[in-house]
Amino acid sequence: MFARIRGQAMVELLIVAALVLVPLFLAIPLLGKYLDMRAAAVQTSRYAAWERTVWFGGAAASGLGWISPENYWQANAKTDEQIRNELGVRQLSETGAADSFSSSDRDAVDFKGSTKTLWQDRRAQPLLANYDDDIKTSVNNGDAPGTLNLILTPIADLAATLGPFRLEMKGKYGATVTIKVKDIDYDHFLAKTSTSDFSETNILLANGWSADGPDDKDKTSVKQQVKGLVPTSIISAEFEGVKIIDYVLAALSLLAPEASKLEPGKIAPDVVPADRLK
Repeated sequence: MFARIRGQAMVELLIVAALVLVPLFLAIPLLGKYLDMRAAAVQTSRYAAWERTVWFGGAAASGLGWISPENYWQANAKTDEQIRNELGVRQLSETGAADSFSSSDRDAVDFKGSTKTLWQDRRAQPLLANYDDDIKTSVNNGDAPGTLNLILTPIADLAATLGPFRLEMKGKYGATVTIKVKDIDYDHFLAKTSTSDFSETNILLANGWSADGPDDKDKTSVKQQVKGLVPTSIISAEFEGVKIIDYVLAALSLLAPEASKLEPGKIAPDVVPADRLK
């Protein structure tokens, strides 16, 4: 009786191996590559959102005031395309210990050298074939959510319209990165178009403005805003390279020597005292 079923277990193992184990063993390396690409999509979306919080000026910022909406906040600025270019060089390319970030990365139009070595099929063909076709990004920032922001936004616009005081109200920074993986081939991978795009979105709530900024009357910076709220800044302004207040203080110091120590109209945001730096 037992002789009649001898070899049955081996046949069952062969069937299971052919239908389950072999495809599974073939799929595990590929799944690892896909998981790594998905992790890269997460990382690049975080990078793009964070870059917008740091480089938020220019057209990425909101219009300031009702009369001149083109008067964007003048600060550090990167275009969406420049941030996208940096993703290919800094996040999606094969890099080594000697590689470093460069300001020229924002002008790149492709991967740096090649995509990551791990992202290849069994024929050593890249799973990301073309940067322009396979990498899509959307970087944006908008008004921070909340009732308080809805109340403050028209007030800030009114203040910007009437005077020099302006607030940047966009505090929600977001980025979506989509990585398109090359289709899989019947002959080599048992299935076709079995992968979908890896798309990840990251949202940050932040305040991108800087307390410092250019001391330029044509730029929108905190220092320029404060000048509009400090009357003595008017008399301390330079006219043809001359500060009238210096002559006034020099005359006053003849009667009151301590007047020479006065600095009317001085505005120095976020200055840390020297004794706090030790």
